[in-house]
Amino acid sequence: MKPNVKVRLYILALVAALLSMSSCDKKDCNGDLDGMWQLTEWRSAEGTVKATKQDMIFYSFQLQMSAFLKSGESDFYMRALLKVSPDQITIYNPFDYVGDSHDEVRPMSVLAAVGVPEDGIFRIETLTSSQMLLKTNAGDLLSFRKY
Repeated sequence: MKPNVKVRLYILALVAALLSMSSCDKKDCNGDLDGMWQLTEWRSAEGTVKATKQDMIFYSFQLQMSAFLKSGESDFYMRALLKVSPDQITIYNPFDYVGDSHDEVRPMSVLAAVGVPEDGIFRIETLTSSQMLLKTNAGDLLSFRKY
């Protein structure tokens, strides 16, 4: 005898619930930092504006990964590893996909185009769910909005 439709739906819902509980357990671990950020202004230590939101520079943070995107005439996309403490973000080992399931580590200097300093260190001046202000050891200030 075939089970009726309600029993089938109940079993299906139960299986879906069990599968969802055993799925990937990786959760955001960086608090307000996690997500996509748009650079709104980048100022040098001397006060010179190096970039604004019109330059279309984006940072993305999740787990121990970061990604950097600059849209425009020549699009730029690079990923890097990430270490976060309450007052500091450290970017290191930028890498690029080179094909055939392989990544290649690049020098830190490739990230200069999007405001990441050579040492990869940002001091967190402000971090909320909607705004972020980062300062480099050289004194550059980078302002972001959550995107």
